[in-house]
Amino acid sequence: MTESSTVLTPDNATREALLETQRRFLTVNEGRLARLRDSLQVRQQQCLDLLPVLFHCHLPGLPGYLEDPSVPSGLVQYQPSNAATTLALAFNRTLKASQLRNYNAQLMGLYLMGSSGSVAQSTTSDLDLWLCYKPDIDRSQMLLLEEKARAISAWAEGFNLEVHIFLMNAQHFQGSDQRSLTGENCGSTQHFLLLDEFYRTGQWLAGALPAWWLVPSDRETEHDALLEHYQSKSLIRRDEQINFGPLPSLPPGEFIGAGMWQLYKGIESPHKSVLKLLLLEVYAREFPTVTSLAHQFKSAIYNNFLTLNDLDPYIQLYRRIENYLTERQEADRLALVRRCLYFKVGIALSRPARAQSWRRQLMQQLVTEWGWTSAEVTHLDSHRSWSVTDVMRERKLLVGELTHSYRFLTQFAAEHQSNHLMSQQDLLIISRKLHAAFDRRRGKIDFIRFGQDVDFSYEKVRIYERPSQRAEGDNFWAVYTREPGADTDQETPLKSAPGLLEALLWCHLNGLLDAHLHIPIFSQQGQATEFEVRKTLATLRQVLPSASLEKPHHTYSQPAQIERVLLFINLGFDPLQHLTRRGLQKISERSNSLDFSALRENLVGTLDVVVENSWGEITVERFSQADSLTQALQFLLSRLAKQIANRRPEVRAYCHNQTRPQSIGKRVQDLFDDAINAANRAYQGHSLRFLYNLGDQYQGMQLGDKQLKPVSFDSETALIDWLGTEQAERSAIYPDRLFESHRNHLKVVLSAQPTDGGLLVVYQVTGRQATVYLLDEHASVLKFTQPFFNVSTLLAPLLRFLKISEHRQRSEENAIHLNQRSIGCFEMTQEGSKLPVLKRQRLQGLLQENRFINIQAFMDRHGEGQYEYQMICNEEEFSTLELGDRFYSAVASYIVGLRAQGLRYPMYITDLALSDRIIASLPYGQAQTLHYVRAKLRLEQRINDAMRLI
Repeated sequence: MTESSTVLTPDNATREALLETQRRFLTVNEGRLARLRDSLQVRQQQCLDLLPVLFHCHLPGLPGYLEDPSVPSGLVQYQPSNAATTLALAFNRTLKASQLRNYNAQLMGLYLMGSSGSVAQSTTSDLDLWLCYKPDIDRSQMLLLEEKARAISAWAEGFNLEVHIFLMNAQHFQGSDQRSLTGENCGSTQHFLLLDEFYRTGQWLAGALPAWWLVPSDRETEHDALLEHYQSKSLIRRDEQINFGPLPSLPPGEFIGAGMWQLYKGIESPHKSVLKLLLLEVYAREFPTVTSLAHQFKSAIYNNFLTLNDLDPYIQLYRRIENYLTERQEADRLALVRRCLYFKVGIALSRPARAQSWRRQLMQQLVTEWGWTSAEVTHLDSHRSWSVTDVMRERKLLVGELTHSYRFLTQFAAEHQSNHLMSQQDLLIISRKLHAAFDRRRGKIDFIRFGQDVDFSYEKVRIYERPSQRAEGDNFWAVYTREPGADTDQETPLKSAPGLLEALLWCHLNGLLDAHLHIPIFSQQGQATEFEVRKTLATLRQVLPSASLEKPHHTYSQPAQIERVLLFINLGFDPLQHLTRRGLQKISERSNSLDFSALRENLVGTLDVVVENSWGEITVERFSQADSLTQALQFLLSRLAKQIANRRPEVRAYCHNQTRPQSIGKRVQDLFDDAINAANRAYQGHSLRFLYNLGDQYQGMQLGDKQLKPVSFDSETALIDWLGTEQAERSAIYPDRLFESHRNHLKVVLSAQPTDGGLLVVYQVTGRQATVYLLDEHASVLKFTQPFFNVSTLLAPLLRFLKISEHRQRSEENAIHLNQRSIGCFEMTQEGSKLPVLKRQRLQGLLQENRFINIQAFMDRHGEGQYEYQMICNEEEFSTLELGDRFYSAVASYIVGLRAQGLRYPMYITDLALSDRIIASLPYGQAQTLHYVRAKLRLEQRINDAMRLI
């Protein structure tokens, strides 16, 4: 290291010493810019040369020009060179060179930062620029400047140059005022670490020079005072320098924020992020006495050590990490770091080059120093054609290193009790994207081409069915690249999955099947046919041609939303295998695939549910039990219930086996569509019950905001009992479009459900008996039978009772808001096997019918749980408390005595009251019409039975 002839200190500060210090920085600056230009094509060099001119001037015809005259322009201390002037005038021949000069300076400077001019810079690298403006420009001017910057970036794309321009206010930057997270901006995650990177990698293009150059590293804490000292002695002028502030000891709160940002960037660029995360680890280990790379860089400049290779930002970064890992004897991590640097630089040393660039020479020196063999270098250079095993091995190491860094930094933050400096919004977005990229859970498809563009089309993939160690007869599917005759039992598979569909999808999305028409499948049970596999793969290629986690940042501001659902039915399973093997097909008038033929067979044996969410995650859930369809439906509806939006994702069903594939696929598609439509109503605050048939069973689901309860019934009676349970609120009944009941009576009744919260009465007369269906205000169902003499004697007592019960409910405090209920009344008739028909009945005369004996009842329950009754009939009072077991016969005898000739036809209660104790004991603490009618029927039955015995 050559000592400086003029070492700047505050004591010997002179104008000459300050200029000498600036000269040294500018020497390195010019060297880096020259290296940058060497990596660019001629037109890209011209674009780079024009950037200061375009921001200094604002003239018609120049790229980025806006009509508004208030666009800020003019760079401090900048005059375009003759070469830059010639390039600018070529855009508009009417302009003169004098128009490019003497602007009122509103912009402080233009600076490059990052990898530009370093060994990691290539023709495909992007350029990050800081455009610094004076603090006195207003909000509207800043917006115009942003618009101009975007226009210039778009213009640069025409030169195949990706330019990112960040607007900076040096005064605000000193106050840690930064923007929200974007694709190229670290948002609120870091301040001093970003400043550290700027000071050691930044390249001055035009405008004021960084004031930080003039402050020795050992006087960093006196940064501002020292600059004021220089100014007071007229050694520097304020407008000659730009002050981004000092770089003191790094605050611990920045480490976790910066680490999360690098993990976030690591999803797309893992090799670069590993290097930067390890630098954070080095800094954290040294905390609180951290010597940053920026200070190292400045110390080298002050000591007149100006060798570009040693001052290269990435070489400095590597050397710092190398020393750290060597001291810790972590050879494996150091080997990974070297590969990360090699991949980041991107020069294939094993391949001949036309010229020996400085970058190639520098990397060759490093590779020789590392002791890499030519075979190792050739292997790395051929990474685009690595085997899938090589890629997965490298991915595992990269993810392991990223995970290690995350754990280390979070532990560091906890030990130093430091709050991260990241905004809650940025932290949320980064955490969610990291979860989407790195979280490994059952059924999730992981993408193995992590940070590398690898061609797997040549891989010869085989998929085997293997016995599981979990339970006898329980198999799984494994993906290998070995020949069918190889001993795969002793080899770890590339991928294991409970179902063939997940194995195929993993292979497809990772590019292992791109060039394959025939996929060798080795099934122990032999049910997965080649035709099935080819059709399934064709479907996957069509509906999921690719997958990516590169989603817009705003996507992660919301929880993951299911966007698409693919249902693959009966892959490798034949529900009518006993017929298929004999070359037979069953034909039946019962074509419902969930309730097929006279045997009432469910033709859905397995379901693979593929879910794609808004974060780009793809998962597969396999259902292969006897109730696979019910489980799959419950799984999907439960997931959708947790979503805050998009509760109606795209759903597609596919079936490719030999047994009725089109009808099975359509039937499952229709069922899921109907179930999701029903669930959407429930999610809007309207509880309901969904019904469908599955084989010879009835299936039901209670859908609500916080509940999803699947139930199964062997008989219609059991189903109606369930539909007759109490509900906290109106819970409409939503049958699937192909739902069937015994002779479809219940189906037709449900089709007439009122939508206004009213009551429904449907009756069917069979001889001397009527079957009555009642849906009350909460859509609870009650089915009962009554003797039939005529319509009046059947309906008038019931309708009158329903109206009186409504008045009782309306008198309760918590039901006073109820509107007056409508009553829909229908007669159901049926001819043969045809669908029943409903005919509406007029109610006006029936409600006014008043020729029945007025019988009132009161129902209570005493402490031992037994019911007590009190009845008033024509002002005569009866009670179980007084009469005990004689209560029913006493009431029956009294009623018979009131009738002409003592006829014993059924009696009907006209009014019934439930005690507060009974109402309080009900499931929801409120009485529905259902409760009143049930109590009425039960009491009438006892009295009518007693009447027949008189």
